[in-house]
Amino acid sequence: MTTRWRGWCANAMLAVVAVIVALGAVEIGLRLLAPQPLGVWHQDRDGLALHWPGLVTYLPQLGQVVSINSVGLRDREHAVPKPAGAYRILLLGDSFMEALQLPFDASFPRILEAELGRRTNRPVEVVNASVSGWGTDDELRYLETYGARWEPDLVLVAMTLHNDVNDNLRERFHRNDSGTLAHGWQRRLSALEFGLIEVKGFLASRSHAYQLFLRARRSSERKAEAAQLNTHVEDLLGPTPSPRLAKGIELTRLLLARMRLVAAQQQAQVVVVLLPLAVQVPGRARPGLVQNVGTTAPGDMDRPQQRVGGIARRAGVEVIDLLPPFRAWAAAGGPDLYLEHDGHWNASGHGVAARVVASELDRHGIARR
Repeated sequence: MTTRWRGWCANAMLAVVAVIVALGAVEIGLRLLAPQPLGVWHQDRDGLALHWPGLVTYLPQLGQVVSINSVGLRDREHAVPKPAGAYRILLLGDSFMEALQLPFDASFPRILEAELGRRTNRPVEVVNASVSGWGTDDELRYLETYGARWEPDLVLVAMTLHNDVNDNLRERFHRNDSGTLAHGWQRRLSALEFGLIEVKGFLASRSHAYQLFLRARRSSERKAEAAQLNTHVEDLLGPTPSPRLAKGIELTRLLLARMRLVAAQQQAQVVVVLLPLAVQVPGRARPGLVQNVGTTAPGDMDRPQQRVGGIARRAGVEVIDLLPPFRAWAAAGGPDLYLEHDGHWNASGHGVAARVVASELDRHGIARR
């Protein structure tokens, strides 16, 4: 019996070693021959997506080395408490503000920091808390949970009109309960659940083999999400919002109103920056989408800004609309503002957006208060 048991153990150990060697060979082969997109994210106990603190990694899908600071921001280090005399902006946004596609010094937060400091002749800091996939729901959760530590003077919310309203309809942290903002479905994770998610996040940020597995597993899900997002964009541009879009817009208004109250408790003001859909900028229109919407008239193509800007103002929040200056840039023959195969801004897009926002904040005296 003892001999048989030892044989089983030996065979089991050999099998484990063989699996480990095979997985190692796959990992090495993928790294050398077919690098997979890697992530830089994990979650906190409340389920909010954040970055891995202190992570420095090369992202082959973007050709960039990305550094995350010691508290999980795609940013430089910022002192806590805030330095005396500094004007601090807490920037909340999604992948456009996270800007993994280019060096951080060429991105919106860094350019805004320098430009606004030059205009106001005072020390300005932009704390970039933005994370890919965030909507206003996630951003409010971050502000409620972590915002106060940064002692912001201004909370700058970069709203990606392409998907933020749609993202809010996930109702993870907040939902509309008969006109009142209530808790969403996301609950605090147990220690075991949190541990498992952390392991998955660790593998997703470091293992090419694990990322290949995830891509195969989620391919149909991603196609469904892309189709839903196209429908959402058509709805945003269309003359009459669907019940789903109307629900999302009203929820977004409640989120912004709560954000304004939370920011006020932190002695901060809120300003929303509306990021245009690429199809609204001349030269970026997709014929199939425009055909589905049924119009290319400038007034009709401005509906997302009218709808979302309108509810932001109803929530008592200042609005900066980037669509007019983006259109003016394109009309003047300026270089394209978007990456050709990505859909995010290139360095020109980040530069134009940051300079416009700095100018508007200065013009309205917001950064001088």
